Amino acid sequence: MLLSERTATGLPNAVLSPRWWLAAMTALGLIGGGLSASRATETHWQVGMPLSRLGVDHGAAGTVTATLLGLGFVFLALGVSLDRIFARLRAAGRLDPRAEWLLTIGFLVTGLSLALTGVFPITRPPSTVIHNIAGFATPIVLMATIVGARLALGSLGRLYDRLSAVILLVVIGLFVATARLHVMPYGLMELICFGLIGAWLWLFEARLRCLIGDL
Repeated sequence: MLLSERTATGLPNAVLSPRWWLAAMTALGLIGGGLSASRATETHWQVGMPLSRLGVDHGAAGTVTATLLGLGFVFLALGVSLDRIFARLRAAGRLDPRAEWLLTIGFLVTGLSLALTGVFPITRPPSTVIHNIAGFATPIVLMATIVGARLALGSLGRLYDRLSAVILLVVIGLFVATARLHVMPYGLMELICFGLIGAWLWLFEARLRCLIGDL
C-alpha cells in the first residue's frame, strides 16, 4: 500500500505524490469555496462582483484568506513533488535541464501568487495592487507552465493536445466575454475557469505518470 511505504525521508510515498497534492487542492478548493459562498453576506456575489471581493466580505473574508493560503502551500508542495518527476524525465533524456528548472519555478510562482492574493485583499491601494498582480499572475503563470511543459516534453498524446486546446480556448473565450463584452458575470466566469484549469492539471499529471511508466 502506498500509505505504508516510506521513502528515505521518512514520509509516505503518497504524500510525495503529485496526485496526493492534486487531491488536496481539489478538496481544499471545493470545501473552502463552499464555506466562503455559504458565509458571504453578499448573497448574489457570483453575479455582482468578482471572487476577490469575498476577501473583504465580513462573513467570508477569513475563510477566503485561509483557503488561498492553503492553496498556495499546496501548489508549492505540488511543484516540489512534480520536480521529482521532471528530474526522472531529464535523466532519461526527455527533458532539458533548463526546462526542468523553469517548470518547477512555474508551479512555485503559482503557489506564491495564490498566497499573496489571500494575504493582500482588495482594500487600500497598495494591498489592492499586489492582490491584482498576484491574482492575474496565478492563472497566467500556471497555464503558461502547462503549455511550456507540453512544448518541452515534445508530446503528451493527441487526446491531451486536443483537450488542452479546448480548455485553453474556452478559458480565453470566457475571459473575453466577461471582461470585454460584459455578457457574463465575472464571479461565475472565474468559477468556471478555475474548474477547467484544475481539470487540466489532473490531465497533465496523468500524462506525466504515463511517461514515467514508459521509461
